[in-house]
Amino acid sequence: MKNLYIQILLGILLVISCSKDSEEMLDQSNSQVNQQTESTDSSNTSTTNTSSGTTSTNTSSGTTSTNTSSQSETFDRGTILSNYSENIIIPRYNIFKSSMDNLKNSIETFTISPTSENYDLLQNDWIDAYKKWQYVEMFNISKAEEIMYNLKMNTYPVSKERIDNNIDAEKTDLSNPNDWSSQGFPGLDYMMHGIAENKDAVIELYSTNSKYGDYLSTLGNLMSDITNSVVEDWISYKETFNTSIENTATSAFNMMVNDFVFYFEKGLRTNKIGIPAGRFSSLPLPEKIEAYYYSKNGFGNLSKTLVLEARQAATEFFTGSNSEGVKGPSYSSYLDYLETEIGPTVETKLEEAKVSLDNLQDNFIAQIADNNTLMLLAFDALQTIVVNLKTDMLSNFNIAVDYTDADGD
Repeated sequence: MKNLYIQILLGILLVISCSKDSEEMLDQSNSQVNQQTESTDSSNTSTTNTSSGTTSTNTSSGTTSTNTSSQSETFDRGTILSNYSENIIIPRYNIFKSSMDNLKNSIETFTISPTSENYDLLQNDWIDAYKKWQYVEMFNISKAEEIMYNLKMNTYPVSKERIDNNIDAEKTDLSNPNDWSSQGFPGLDYMMHGIAENKDAVIELYSTNSKYGDYLSTLGNLMSDITNSVVEDWISYKETFNTSIENTATSAFNMMVNDFVFYFEKGLRTNKIGIPAGRFSSLPLPEKIEAYYYSKNGFGNLSKTLVLEARQAATEFFTGSNSEGVKGPSYSSYLDYLETEIGPTVETKLEEAKVSLDNLQDNFIAQIADNNTLMLLAFDALQTIVVNLKTDMLSNFNIAVDYTDADGD
């Protein structure tokens, strides 16, 4: 019996011991679960903080972008437009109009009395007006854009065949786009220097055939009329221009920026240097220089003068300088405000381009024949500026290019 009691007692103690061990194991298990939960919570907290840090970084990046955009927006772009319209565009148009009035008068005088003296007066006024044209050709906005002013005034090379046909037909309506190459300054060049190979022979044609004088007068009247319409338009358009500062494709600010870049790339770099030098063709094309007949027939040389004037005009516009050299708000000062080095870089390269152009002969036909490499080097000097304007400046202004580039540069 005693042994039975002992066995029962030992069984009770064993049950109590197992129960205690079970509780300890349960406690350990609960403790592990709690540790895992805490670890998971800690991990989630850490992940959340990392995510928060990433968000903070992204937000910071966004803020930087916003600050750059805000910096651009806080600049009063209207001051640039006001300076351009009041101190550069309108005054330059008025200067050009005055020279155009003189040219029209000298055309009328010569057609009435085709003498050597009147011819010299006509030629001098043509040169003077052509040089002043370089300072307004880039302003292809408002009325100028509407009437295709620059194409009617300076499409070259001139179409000799079309002018000859127009003279024979006594044509006075030159509104057809096919007649853009038979009028303007290049048209006058042909009528003064291309219809015969020397001055006396030209004068003889005007003296013996009234059709030449009639067509010359048609060109002069048309150039004068469309110039007057553009100049008059700026009287009413100026206020609209000055206040159109939105960053939109149709705002005056954005369009004027694009017009300037387009002119520098196409009107200056490509037309005056690149195409004649053969940069876009298999061979040079000297017949496509500006004022071609003036050089070809030995009357004088003007192409180099015109490209230098065009470079000077672009420099003044970029720096906001009037005809007396006084600077105002400009693309250059805007770029300085945005804390870039583009403004000084472009100004330096414009001076370097002048050196390259100065190295060319006065006669571009002879230059292309003798050493076309110098023409191509001048093109390259202008091309580096195109990159700064078209890529760097437009990017900083947050303006998209609004014209198609088809020459593969």
